[in-house]
Amino acid sequence: MNTKKLLLSLLVGLSLTACSSTKAIQEPIVPIASSEVCCSDFTQFPWIQLNSTEEIDFQLDADSPIGHFSDGNSYFNAFKLSERSGKVQLRLSSLMINDSVVAPKLIALDDQFNIVSTTSLDQFDIKTSDAFTRTQFQLNFDLDASKTPYFIIYSSEAYLGQSIKIKHPARIRAEELGEAMPMVTDPTYTYKRFGKLKLSVKTLSLQAYKVPKKQVKPITPLAQPETQTFYKNAIIEAVNTNDITKALALLEEAKALGIKDAETVFVKALENKK
Repeated sequence: MNTKKLLLSLLVGLSLTACSSTKAIQEPIVPIASSEVCCSDFTQFPWIQLNSTEEIDFQLDADSPIGHFSDGNSYFNAFKLSERSGKVQLRLSSLMINDSVVAPKLIALDDQFNIVSTTSLDQFDIKTSDAFTRTQFQLNFDLDASKTPYFIIYSSEAYLGQSIKIKHPARIRAEELGEAMPMVTDPTYTYKRFGKLKLSVKTLSLQAYKVPKKQVKPITPLAQPETQTFYKNAIIEAVNTNDITKALALLEEAKALGIKDAETVFVKALENKK
């Protein structure tokens, strides 16, 4: 009888050890073909304009665009911060649904579409489910819209097929309350290309817009009557003496002084000479 109990205890122990294993399960991943990529240059990406404050639920799915990144091809969504925003607080969540989740990656770009910063999966916290939301990866971070007005959310091919085991919410609550551990199985989620994400945008400070100064043309002072008479007579005299070069020079000076009918005087002087 004792032998049977000993064997039973060993079997139960082995079973519990197997259930608590956190070894990643690698699934075969088929890379996305280059022919499916919509754009390899960030300037060609389709950008979603954001408001200064808003919350967005979105999917990475078969309808999402596919871009080329340094770590492989991926489905993505690309966003542009509001021109009114200065300092911005973002919250990115990737929901763990059924047995899968997107392992998100975010890259921030300047106004010339150069990469300024990149996040990694280890920067995300794991938020367990409660009465209002599912278990999720979550990252809170700040951006300066004046320096990094663009950002892209996608999933690196390096993550795909790996998995993560999360403590069951009932176990976490029991640990916090000091209660007996419930008989529950910790869920395992595999990193997939597709999944549901949430993005929260909150503007902390505004960015002022400066109106460019208009170039004001200098006002040409109106020539005095005696000056106008001098130039008109000088133009006529130069034409009558066949000094056309001098007449043209006087004409340009007269125009610069705002003598509007100087050209008419010049033309009539030529006609009268004929």
